[in-house]
Order: sequence, then structure tokens, then C-alpha cells
Amino acid sequence: MSTSAVSPLSTQQSLETYFQARHHDLRQLARALESGNLANAQQDYVTIQNLGQDGPFPSGNAFLNSTRQQDFENIGSALQSGDLASARQAFMQLWSTFHHADPQSAASRDPVISDPSQSGSISLKA
Repeated sequence: MSTSAVSPLSTQQSLETYFQARHHDLRQLARALESGNLANAQQDYVTIQNLGQDGPFPSGNAFLNSTRQQDFENIGSALQSGDLASARQAFMQLWSTFHHADPQSAASRDPVISDPSQSGSISLKA
């Protein structure tokens, strides 16, 4: 019987691949929410949910951080009830949990979710 060790490099590469895919899917969700496309937002949510189930976290969640996971689930609940405004708000709450070293450079590359009730917006860079 032989055992094979998991290389730290391959584990790191797997995590990077997961985070890149999740980032891409979050950007897609942000675009769907911004455009008001409920069907696409629902599909993008399911894509992220499925990614989490096949992802690196033992719980099968899309996010390891429980606050982020709860925010993500709030997006899903809002989408399930067809409430795009609440889904946008939940997305903004999820996004607010991420810290950015250089928000100016992120804003030039990534989609923006605007909160019509606020003058600000959020640039998506995960």
C-alpha cells in the first residue's frame, strides 16, 4: 500500500483556482444584479453555490467566513423570492466584508453595484 503526499504547492494552486473561479462568478452575479436580470442572478448564485459544494471548505459552503456565508445565503433568499433590491443590498453587505489594499485600481477593472438609496457604490474585487 502506498500513500501519496499532497504537495503544498498543489494545495495552494487548488485554492488559487477556487478563489479565481469564485471571483469570476461573483463578478457575473454583480453584473446580473446591476442589470436587474433576475434569471441570470439566480443562475450565477447557483453556480457559486455549486462551486462551494465542490470547493476546499469542509462544510461545502462557498465562503469559509461564517458572516460572508450568511450574507451569501441572504442573497439566495432574496433571489428566490424575486427581490432584486434585497439581493443587491445583501451583495453589498457581503462585499463590505472584504478589505482592499487599493480600491482605486479595483474600481477601474471590476463591475460596480450601485445602491440607489445611497450615493456610493461598491467595486467587486475578491
